[in-house]
Amino acid sequence: MKFLISAAGTGGHVFPALEFGKECINNNHEVIWIGTKTGIENKVVPNNIKFLTIPMRGFRGKGLIFKVFSLLGLTASIFKSIFYLKKNKIDYVVCFGGYISLPVGLSAWICRKPLFLHEQNAIMGTSNNLLKRFSKIIFLGFSINEQVTKKMMLVGNPIKQSKESSLGTQRHDSPKIYVTGGSQGSEFINKNIPIALNALNIPLEVRHQSGNGKSIGVKELYSSNISVEVEEFYDLPHDLILWSDFIISRAGALSLSEAISLKRGLVIIPLPSAIDNHQLLNAKNIVSLDMGLIHEESQAIESLTQKLQKVIEAKIYEQWSNKESNLDHFQAAARMLSSILKF
Repeated sequence: MKFLISAAGTGGHVFPALEFGKECINNNHEVIWIGTKTGIENKVVPNNIKFLTIPMRGFRGKGLIFKVFSLLGLTASIFKSIFYLKKNKIDYVVCFGGYISLPVGLSAWICRKPLFLHEQNAIMGTSNNLLKRFSKIIFLGFSINEQVTKKMMLVGNPIKQSKESSLGTQRHDSPKIYVTGGSQGSEFINKNIPIALNALNIPLEVRHQSGNGKSIGVKELYSSNISVEVEEFYDLPHDLILWSDFIISRAGALSLSEAISLKRGLVIIPLPSAIDNHQLLNAKNIVSLDMGLIHEESQAIESLTQKLQKVIEAKIYEQWSNKESNLDHFQAAARMLSSILKF
């Protein structure tokens, strides 16, 4: 079978699509990818996946002139996607959200090709929301913050397969904490986590991902009581998760999915400017699993220190590591492929 995947722009859309593409190839299916010329997908899509581009741009949160260009790009992208669908004789179209999914999904509907959507977050994104009426199945990464329909299927977020699912409950003289604001980093986390951890006045081991170009001065913010390593970017966050007792993180869908699949709990600091406040909703999913606590940026730093103190002194992180999640994100891609092939 021939699968057409659309994903572009950010890792949150691209990496789940990449794992699904690998699952298709491992099962002897052909994969073609529609992306953009400038997105991260250009760097990560492997050579065994045919890579095509359309001129689509993002729409939400942009100025009027940019929106006009986006609408023009939408029209051109639909025609180009229709051409790709027909030329490559596609059997199934799978869209992973984001602005690029809209023209590809509409093209699938126009060409009468089975359309499938994957939503990584706890609230439906704009493109997926517009396309859901045309889709066969809407695969969900997390429980959705809206009425669940018969089309929706909770499968998890496709993440890279792990040889080690967990190191189990760890015992350390000093708690080990992985701090990350994601690949782009977080000024709030970089400035305030050292302050909150210093106030605990206990020995800790910390590995802190600051984000590209944002490492200067971060290590100096930590007290001498804390053994800290600061890196702008860790190539293998999976290893850092397994190294840690718990994580302090933003609430990106993939970061949370990988953490709980590796049985690590989190103190979660959602990005307040995230579209539709999806990071807070993602974080609430983790709290409902009893695998994390939420701290919002509007709350006092003293409140963050109190939460961290509670996690460490009561060893709540050990309880988190013994939780059994009802959703294994490592199996999400396989679940998706099996369901699609039934059509």
